[in-house]
Amino acid sequence: MKRLKVVIWILLISICTGSSTPCNPKIYEGAFKNLVCVCNATLCDEIEPIGEIGEGKAVVYRSTLDGDRLKRMSMKMKEKLGKEETVNVTISIDASERFQQIFGFGGAFTDSAGDQLAAVSEKLQDQILNSYFGENGLEYNVGRVPMASCDFSTHEYSYDDVRDDFELKHFALADEDLKLKIPFIQKAMEKTKGKLQLFASPWSAPGWMKVTGRMRGGGAMRNDEQVYKAYANYFVKFFEAYSSYSIPFWGLTIQNEPSTGADMTWRWQTMNYTAETMRDFLKDYLGPQLKGNKLTESLKVMVLDDGRGLLPGWADTIFNDTEANKYADGIAVHWYGNLYSPAVLLDITQRHHPDKFIFGTEACAGYAIHHGPIMGDWFTAENYASDIISDLNHHFIGWTDWNLCLDEKGGPTWANNFVDSPIIVNRKAQELYKQPMFYAMGHFRHVLVILDTTVQ
Repeated sequence: MKRLKVVIWILLISICTGSSTPCNPKIYEGAFKNLVCVCNATLCDEIEPIGEIGEGKAVVYRSTLDGDRLKRMSMKMKEKLGKEETVNVTISIDASERFQQIFGFGGAFTDSAGDQLAAVSEKLQDQILNSYFGENGLEYNVGRVPMASCDFSTHEYSYDDVRDDFELKHFALADEDLKLKIPFIQKAMEKTKGKLQLFASPWSAPGWMKVTGRMRGGGAMRNDEQVYKAYANYFVKFFEAYSSYSIPFWGLTIQNEPSTGADMTWRWQTMNYTAETMRDFLKDYLGPQLKGNKLTESLKVMVLDDGRGLLPGWADTIFNDTEANKYADGIAVHWYGNLYSPAVLLDITQRHHPDKFIFGTEACAGYAIHHGPIMGDWFTAENYASDIISDLNHHFIGWTDWNLCLDEKGGPTWANNFVDSPIIVNRKAQELYKQPMFYAMGHFRHVLVILDTTVQ
């Protein structure tokens, strides 16, 4: 017979009372008990290891509004029926029916996140990186890296701002890469023992490659074959530059939120593609350039990188083209606008293109009615949990949060696009605050672990 020891990570959204808190709590008074977990250079909560699981028992990790944060609990797999009568609980697993493989969960190494890490002590840096990537933390295995600047930078910059440098002779990584991204990516790689899977996303081509001459605001690429070739080569040079620091990549998206590039007044970096222009750039320039380089030939290329309301049409346009289809592996989707875009769009897309994966590449709170962090907001954690459950039930292979950490205003952001983050850093006090959504992410990073499977 097969004996399975099953460890189930469950997110309990119920409001409970009297539970202990495994963290150093700080309460923000209001209509609800808004609680964050405070860490400093010497003290930070960690996830208790699974440990030994007795026969007929399960381990559950519980988070609750009033204070439990990934609290480890051991439960008997029995149900009481009367004073003496009991019945064993049996979990049946049909290993023959398989769904999508779960690739992973993670967050983004933005300039703003790096700015927070660089502003605190090395010990507090370590607490943040351990919390996300360490064995007793969330064990993130995915990281998103913006190519050049985005709204969560302090200014606009590209890797080659010399106009009409079609041969990219002036291509060079920026100080932000060298000081705010690469050092912390390298440390995260160490903590994951080399298992960190990185993907890159550009917010815009260099300004001179756009019709507007500027990264900020809408506009498409210049209709010039020299520009198309140069921009495809720009991608390769980015991966080569990071490789020189021993940082490999798993994949890339072609453009962050290409639909926003139709708005010429957009407040930060963007560049417009339609499904047709992205298809043509991929099949005629970017795809062949990537496949023609040994370093980049195996990178996973994701199309869209925008809201799911653009599906299935966007995917159909690209994947139904035989040439473009050869160079694309998956579909990148953001969570913004999900309230108005039913998850059935993902089902339709998967039915149309069952050989392509669907991956969540950006999500954050605090971008709409309230701009910036809401400290200790439990309902943000509920929203994260609800969205992740829905996405996993509709073919997502993983889910990527936005900034790993931000300051107390939800920045810095040169575009004043303040948002929330699972970890908020108080640079003056040299403390970090773990928001409830941090623990919601933790429950899903360890969705289901089956241990110690033996055949007797």
